Amino acid sequence: MKNIYTVFTIALFLIITAPIHSFQRVQQTKTPMSSLAHSFEPVLSTKGKHLDVAELLAACWKFSSVLRKIGQTTLAIDFESNIRKAEALYNSLVPSKKRQSLASLLLLEQESGIHGPNAQLQDYSAACGFLWIRRYLEFHVDMYSAILASRDPKEAALDAYRKQIEPFHGWALRKVFTTKLSTSMPSRDKFLATLGNFKSRDFGEEEEQIILNDLGELVSIWRPIVVRWRTTYKELDLEDTRRA
Repeated sequence: MKNIYTVFTIALFLIITAPIHSFQRVQQTKTPMSSLAHSFEPVLSTKGKHLDVAELLAACWKFSSVLRKIGQTTLAIDFESNIRKAEALYNSLVPSKKRQSLASLLLLEQESGIHGPNAQLQDYSAACGFLWIRRYLEFHVDMYSAILASRDPKEAALDAYRKQIEPFHGWALRKVFTTKLSTSMPSRDKFLATLGNFKSRDFGEEEEQIILNDLGELVSIWRPIVVRWRTTYKELDLEDTRRA
């Protein structure tokens, strides 16, 4: 009986302790990208016609927090400055339908006469803030999509920058961003491990699949949001194409 009890005790110990390492390595199902996807999910209305400003601003702050956690602090600082431009107008208004959707908020600001002719936005305006927020999101949509297609992170980042951001940067900013992206992007495995909040030594095929699935979910949520966003700017003639 004593031997049976000993065997049972050892077996029970192995059952309890064995999964611990497994859960730490491969059972992580909620990565930062997964949390981010859920934050952006309520931004677009069910009919796909409106962007909810409160949900959008909250999700953007979440994204900025993720950028800092994965080491993109410089980008996060610039991103946050644009969120604050957008928030300034939103917080100055009493709660009403006029500030509920992105289109109505931008129209209200536009009708105040704050902008110049031919979509020349005031730098401190909510419209300018939201414009650059969208461009940064479009940059990440393109970069993450390329990584999902097995592209190298450096190539993916440079191509996304050239398409979404470079046309609106002056020479100095183009030089800074191109150099930064060319020299600071890590290898594919290290980049995916960072996005998933996995330790490099624990990153394998299962962890890679987890983060790729979460990235795919995030991109699928972002795409219709930025499409609606761009359409809103086109309809209101707020697409300022001047270089920064």
